[in-house]
Amino acid sequence: MSEFAEQIVSLYDLKVASVSLDEPEKDMPADIPLPECDLLLVLGILPKAGDLVPIIAERTGAKAVLWPIEDPNLIPEGKYSIAEELKNKGVHIEFPEPLCSLDTDTSDNEQVKSFVASFGKPKFELRVNAKQKVIETIKVTRDTPCGTASKIAPKLVGMSYEDMKSFEDAVAQMHDNECVAYMGPERPIMQQAGRLLVDAIKGAISKNKILTRINAD
Repeated sequence: MSEFAEQIVSLYDLKVASVSLDEPEKDMPADIPLPECDLLLVLGILPKAGDLVPIIAERTGAKAVLWPIEDPNLIPEGKYSIAEELKNKGVHIEFPEPLCSLDTDTSDNEQVKSFVASFGKPKFELRVNAKQKVIETIKVTRDTPCGTASKIAPKLVGMSYEDMKSFEDAVAQMHDNECVAYMGPERPIMQQAGRLLVDAIKGAISKNKILTRINAD
């Protein structure tokens, strides 16, 4: 997200482990910055700290909250009551699982759509050598929020996709080496994210093959 740094008004590492159910305001850190913002992105806070989010959203004037589920151990306690409280305050809330599943057609919220214009479900443009079935160039047109797509893309140049199964396995392994999402059989979030990446690359290859065929005709 470095090229969009000017759009980030504040970052804060919320280390609160628990919050009073009766008076959560008392557990708000004194040094937390509360600048005006449009979108509040909640990442990796402890489950019992969730009751502070509606307070933060209200004080910053956030119009929407994105709270991705990347680890089932960090799902907020009282998730539905928190969502209801935000809704009552007029704040839109989404819990994408994983964050890179967001696409332009998954939300009607203006602030979320603005975020998804640059980050979310990965998108690529590439050029292939159709005869040799090798990727020649690749460009990330929408990155994953964690940057995995941009990290992997340069490694794909020169790779053969003649054996598509082997190609998919190699890309999936590259993804898993970079992805920070939870990996487990009961909630395979990392695997889901990897599938999204692999499918995006396969889709770009197929699109390029069609364009190559049209140009050849």
